[in-house]
Amino acid sequence: MENMARKEYAALQKGVDKLVGKFGMEKAVKIIDQLSGTSKMRTRQKEQTKLITTFVVSEAFKVFNVTETLKKRVRSLEYREARMASYHLLNKYTELSYKEIGKQFDQGRFGVYYHVKNCSEFLSIPKFNKSFVSRYEVLEENLIQFIAKIN
Repeated sequence: MENMARKEYAALQKGVDKLVGKFGMEKAVKIIDQLSGTSKMRTRQKEQTKLITTFVVSEAFKVFNVTETLKKRVRSLEYREARMASYHLLNKYTELSYKEIGKQFDQGRFGVYYHVKNCSEFLSIPKFNKSFVSRYEVLEENLIQFIAKIN
């Protein structure tokens, strides 16, 4: 158990070193504060939230291969998975309410709540949802890079 914790800490340290090397110490601290939710509220918060929301939705459609014709067919698997991943990431990285998140896809707060919980279940058992989890991880990585750039 202790050996596993050491490996995880070493991986964390390596990631922090890469972050500092890429963005510099000051910017890396701001990114970590932003991602951990400890940064102070700024007046730009609303604008950043709009940018993040727009990015997540458009990037989800790209990552999950949702074409223009599939956008009209809301029952397609690609569309549903892109929507579910978007809901989960917006819930995780913004302070938007379920109702505000649902506006992006014309759904109510209960639909968003359902999909966020469903996505959490998919992510908790990655063996059974390999395709979804791999796409979700790509989307999340792209979002983290985007957040780092807008800060």
